[in-house]
Amino acid sequence: MEKSMRKFCLCCCLVIVISVWGCQSSDTSNGTQPTSEPTINQETMNKNTEAPQAVIDAVFNDITSNNTIESENLQVTQTEANTWPDGCLGLAKPDEMCTQALVEGWRITVTDGQTTWVYRTDQTGQTVRTES
Repeated sequence: MEKSMRKFCLCCCLVIVISVWGCQSSDTSNGTQPTSEPTINQETMNKNTEAPQAVIDAVFNDITSNNTIESENLQVTQTEANTWPDGCLGLAKPDEMCTQALVEGWRITVTDGQTTWVYRTDQTGQTVRTES
């Protein structure tokens, strides 16, 4: 019994050592402590004030599907990278549940010369909401 108890303890210690060593080596493999620096996509968004074409297309599609206007008549007047406070892009409807996480995205202003629309989107244009 004593011999099997020693083997058991040895195995447990080995598992703990390997687990701790594995965690430490992945965090310090480059010799520095991990940081909370923005990802490449976030860095790109913060430096770039032009929204991707997929985001513009999503906004244009929403405008043309809800109005009697052709996309050829629409013009983007402003794009701005933003971080929204939740999955509803800060525009939750009454009684709507939103994910409670910051969402990188865009604020897009579009006009047809008579009407101006302001939209909020996520980073890819999958979520699109009318601000005004």
